[in-house]
Amino acid sequence: MKIDRIDHLNITVADIDRSVEFYQRVLGMKTERIGEGRAALLFGQQKIHLDLAGATAMGGEKRMPAHICFITDTPIDQVKAQLDASGVAIRMQGPRAGATGTIQSLYIDDPDQNSIEIATY
Repeated sequence: MKIDRIDHLNITVADIDRSVEFYQRVLGMKTERIGEGRAALLFGQQKIHLDLAGATAMGGEKRMPAHICFITDTPIDQVKAQLDASGVAIRMQGPRAGATGTIQSLYIDDPDQNSIEIATY
């Protein structure tokens, strides 16, 4: 597979409202609420998810130290085959909300337990 770009990343913040206000006022980013304890900052063709410190991730899992989503043009079944051949466990998969629409995603963990999402539009 060949990674093309970053689609989105997640950062953990102490106060969602304070962070939203800062990114809107200082950097001119658009914002949207995406659930309890979460918001998104939109700019260009990317976004940053803001996750409230101490909150849980999708499915009630503990939040990973960091999360980043990479976009590839490689078909998702080929990405899965390459990960399988590399001995990398896929933690989760399925459609998700990307920065500019719905993406098909595979989630893996790097050696430091950071959440890596590999996706295609």
